[in-house]
Amino acid sequence: MLIISLLTHVQYCIERYQTRKSLIKVSEQQMQDMGLTHEVRQAELSQASFSGFIGDLMRKKAKETSS
Repeated sequence: MLIISLLTHVQYCIERYQTRKSLIKVSEQQMQDMGLTHEVRQAELSQASFSGFIGDLMRKKAKETSS
């Protein structure tokens, strides 16, 4: 069970990394549609690196609650 949890977390971190990398292709109109500011985009892009990926791996993913 621990291994499955670890692999799930690694998969989650990889998806976050790929999503951050894809932000570079987002146009200004798409950013407005998503409600992203230029500052938030830059902050996410700054974490789209190997060190950002490792930082995500080290942080515990917050549990999602079903409300």
